[in-house]
Amino acid sequence: MIDFEYVMKFIVTFGAGAFVCIMLGFGVKVLFFRKPRLPAAGDPEQLEALEDRLHLSEAKIAELEERLDFAERMLTLVREKAQLPGS
Repeated sequence: MIDFEYVMKFIVTFGAGAFVCIMLGFGVKVLFFRKPRLPAAGDPEQLEALEDRLHLSEAKIAELEERLDFAERMLTLVREKAQLPGS
């Protein structure tokens, strides 16, 4: 005959384990897969500040690209000069 107490212990244990797994999964989803929140469209000051930061970052990137190009040209000239005979 099936022992009722044994069956209830199994059901409670299985249910508690499933509940813990579900809550852990939900916690992982909340912690690691949240989408970053953008500022509200009704806050023009915050949006303007973000645009200013974006333009500043773009200007810095452009300057860094120019410096990298210059450094690459100088390195190429130095290498070519070292390869010329009689130098």
